[in-house]
Amino acid sequence: MENNQESRLGRLYRQTYEALCGKHPHLRPWHFQWLDTVYLVRTLKLRLPQLTGRVLDVGCGDKPYRPLFAQATEYVGIDVAGREADYIVAPDAVFPFDDASFDVVLATQVVEHVENLPHTLGEISRVCKPGGMIVLSFPFLYNEHGSPYDFQRFTKHGAARLLPYEVHTLECQGGFGSTVVILTLNWLENSFNANKLTRLLKALTLPLWIPFCLVMNGLGLLLDQIDWTEKFYNNVFVMFRKPL
Repeated sequence: MENNQESRLGRLYRQTYEALCGKHPHLRPWHFQWLDTVYLVRTLKLRLPQLTGRVLDVGCGDKPYRPLFAQATEYVGIDVAGREADYIVAPDAVFPFDDASFDVVLATQVVEHVENLPHTLGEISRVCKPGGMIVLSFPFLYNEHGSPYDFQRFTKHGAARLLPYEVHTLECQGGFGSTVVILTLNWLENSFNANKLTRLLKALTLPLWIPFCLVMNGLGLLLDQIDWTEKFYNNVFVMFRKPL
């Protein structure tokens, strides 16, 4: 199990890093995880403001996408933990909502962490109104994270079969360049976090780490432009419309 306890040095480093490089979903191009989110955030900014009615955010975290639902009449967030969630729901529990309660159900970067996926997808489907929209996103080519709660990956073909509904939008995000850069920078970040000595080295080399990440992120974007294979994407975005 990953150790999530943060030391004073770790907290100071995180706060300094966030001040310099941004915090999700507002990461700057020199953040080591910028390529993790740049395509997804761009798509969410395009799609979410068009959605109306009651919105349920499943696995809402600290509700980073709440501002994008400008036309929503109500926004509700649920999660298994967290101070920002309106409802705390156990992983295998029934959602505390009536059938067909929401016009939109959103679950971004959540599916890979759900152990009992049929149950959760069933609940998402149950609370979505007929004619409503279900919006999912999740990684495909990406390192293990959130251990031990990281259970699955899906290709675009698997994504289209997660629910037996019409696929409104299916987008493969990223390419060979961003995938390689994401894995490389995440590997370096995890390696630096291995022990106290390497974490101290990580803090001392921050002035070098930031420009290195900027160069690598730029290279990743460039290589994405010449990747015509459409097979090395790192993330999947899919929208389903529940039939009337």
